[in-house]
Amino acid sequence: VTVQYLAPPLKLKAFFEQIGYRLDAVRRHGEVPRVFLAHFPEDLRQIEQPGDRKIIFIKTVLPLILRANEMILQDRNIILALRDRHEVGDTLTAFETRWLEARAQEYGLEKLDFAALVRRVDIIPPSLALAQAAEESGWGTSRFAREGNAIFGQRVWRGSNGMVPGRRDEGETFRVRSYDQLIDGVMSYTRNLNGHSAYEDFRRAREKQKQSGKRPRGYELALDLLSYSERGAKYLITIRKIMRVNGLHNFDKARLRHRRFVEAPSPDA
Repeated sequence: VTVQYLAPPLKLKAFFEQIGYRLDAVRRHGEVPRVFLAHFPEDLRQIEQPGDRKIIFIKTVLPLILRANEMILQDRNIILALRDRHEVGDTLTAFETRWLEARAQEYGLEKLDFAALVRRVDIIPPSLALAQAAEESGWGTSRFAREGNAIFGQRVWRGSNGMVPGRRDEGETFRVRSYDQLIDGVMSYTRNLNGHSAYEDFRRAREKQKQSGKRPRGYELALDLLSYSERGAKYLITIRKIMRVNGLHNFDKARLRHRRFVEAPSPDA
């Protein structure tokens, strides 16, 4: 379902237009084409107009976020169904129990706890993910984004699967985790927010929004990500400003089209 597409950004811009992928239309009706790019255009940073660069970035990242959320919701619906059966006294099969235990481990739980698991297996508001990706990757132009498909600045301290920052402080050993494709980085980011103990306040705030009948809203939930950056509150101010200035809140209602996957033309087309 992922398009291996490394065409120049101007060709990519034309392709998006060709399939009717316009952000003003997404803001109106919420439908996003199922077009998933494996990488950013290599020369994205050469686009002179920042506005054009931002549009290509959003059009590239938004479907990936929605696809990640779609997969999360698939697991969530299964978990809810199994929980409901368990609560009425039905005996779960060995396979179902193992599946639940695997999801609990994936989301950072030491043992199966339905309440905690349901709180963790839920969507990340697209506005929040877009803003963090934009800030962490320089709107897709950073070395980490271009060479490692890393758009969320996630660090790793073990193994060699990462890129050494050029300005890493003396004595630091972390790397910026790299990925084979953009979707891998997006999925890693969602697991981080949904599974790491540092973001329990974020998950509880999201759950509270849903219990009050609201769709998770990134602008409010950003305030519960104080631990994401060493910049602390200043980072959260920046993230909320990116959301506000670029009207990203409109994308919290976006959804992928229920149509066939779109295939991009080859770079030489």
